[in-house]
Amino acid sequence: MIANCLENGLLIPLAREDKYKALEEIISRSSIFSSLDRSSFLKSVFRREREQSTYVGHGVLIAHGKIPGLVKPLIALGFSETGVTGDRDPLHLIFVIASSPTAPGDYLKAVSSILTWVHECSFRGKLERTELDDDDVQRFFRMLRNQDFQDYREKK
Repeated sequence: MIANCLENGLLIPLAREDKYKALEEIISRSSIFSSLDRSSFLKSVFRREREQSTYVGHGVLIAHGKIPGLVKPLIALGFSETGVTGDRDPLHLIFVIASSPTAPGDYLKAVSSILTWVHECSFRGKLERTELDDDDVQRFFRMLRNQDFQDYREKK
């Protein structure tokens, strides 16, 4: 299942050390965004990030851009063991979300769910160390793949 996440572009190992270059790397390498005009999407993400950083603490960034006509949010995750230079702390987990400007509820549900997961210290550590065989990590990627957002505390 996790190998699928790597192959299908949900999970991108990052080689870049700068936040904006890392965002570009995630958007250009993730097949999740293949149906989008990647150039326009990248501009949207950069514009939003320049307005105000989407850094949420603990080495996590949740960058996003709006795409008219998008049916559901699309999410990819870039990770760096060494850390990407960000606004404050080194970034280890960089989420990129494409969402529709006319469906803010879908975007907010996705972000809220991601936040409950990554603010859980033990889970965040598993993601940062890419413990891809862990049950919680697998459940997290199933949630992203299926767009079935849930709180970390909800056990299925």
